[in-house]
Amino acid sequence: MNKSLTEIKEKYKSCNLLMPLTTEAQLNPFYKLVVMEVQADTSEHSGDIFKVGSIQSGKTWVDVYSPAKPLLMKLAAAAGIQFDPANTYGTYISKNCYKAKAYGALRMPDGTGKTHCDEKVINLDDEEDKLRLEFLDKSIQGITDPKAAKEAEKLFKGKWIDSQDKYGKPCKAYKIDESDRQAYIERGVLVNMTLLRKTFAEKAMTGAILRVVRALIGLKGTYTLEELKKPFAIPRVTFAPDYSDPTVRSAMLEQGISSMGNMFGSPNILPEAVPEKQDIIGNNFNPEEFVDNEAFASNAIDNPAGEFDLPPEPELESVPEEQPNVLRCELCEREISEKVANYSTKQYKRMLCMSCQKEV
Repeated sequence: MNKSLTEIKEKYKSCNLLMPLTTEAQLNPFYKLVVMEVQADTSEHSGDIFKVGSIQSGKTWVDVYSPAKPLLMKLAAAAGIQFDPANTYGTYISKNCYKAKAYGALRMPDGTGKTHCDEKVINLDDEEDKLRLEFLDKSIQGITDPKAAKEAEKLFKGKWIDSQDKYGKPCKAYKIDESDRQAYIERGVLVNMTLLRKTFAEKAMTGAILRVVRALIGLKGTYTLEELKKPFAIPRVTFAPDYSDPTVRSAMLEQGISSMGNMFGSPNILPEAVPEKQDIIGNNFNPEEFVDNEAFASNAIDNPAGEFDLPPEPELESVPEEQPNVLRCELCEREISEKVANYSTKQYKRMLCMSCQKEV
């Protein structure tokens, strides 16, 4: 196993290698290691990733991204993660608060299951408070984003000042005038909250699933664009018996016979169920007893050509019709019913009519 992992790491060293395996697990003839690759679409409108912010790398700032729901589902399918529908759901705590819960499971190489449950809560009231603080800071310190600054200049009074962007580089920022500052904040909050209200439930569910997938396969929280351009390589153990192994063939055959027995049952032939007397074609047939019996002689010996003299058909004799069984009294020979005969036989050991029963 350690050798296999070393080979995988060497072969996929240029990939984001996810290892949902334990080095202590031993592979046997019934299981094999399979490595699946998942390529993220890093285009702007792909939907596989979304931008979460920027981090400082040395003296520069680099945008970082997080996997979105479509990419997470592909990673979960490649790793063999299964989500329990009964425990993966969302619910409204209030009109402005939504809680999503996700429950996932992953089968490990030793046959045990690894599970994880997590949840994500989005409260619109809290999100609105954060947006107000964000737009208040922008209105005072200046809007450094070029596109947002130009749009704000068209709608609100203000002035251009010297500032620094998020990467620490000198730039021009648009500072909102104090008279229009409140209007700018309210408009910014309204636009962002309108968009958030439409998708905050989906965002909560995606966040819960994201946390479960990260925990099960060791996914990082954020990736740079260069990292996401490399494919994700996910090794997993699958059931694939080696049928060239005689031990495996024997075990599979025993399992198949056992499964058929459990499905249809095994017939049990008891000794007393076999008849004591069998006909001439049974196990008690002795051919030496019939060698000299003409009744069992073959005509093919005397007629090699297959010509046989058929015996004349016997004349049919008329068979007298059977008379119905009539019960009669043993003393007076009077006809009696079956009920009277049964009673008399039980009481007097003879079949007697009512009159003869009284005399007896």
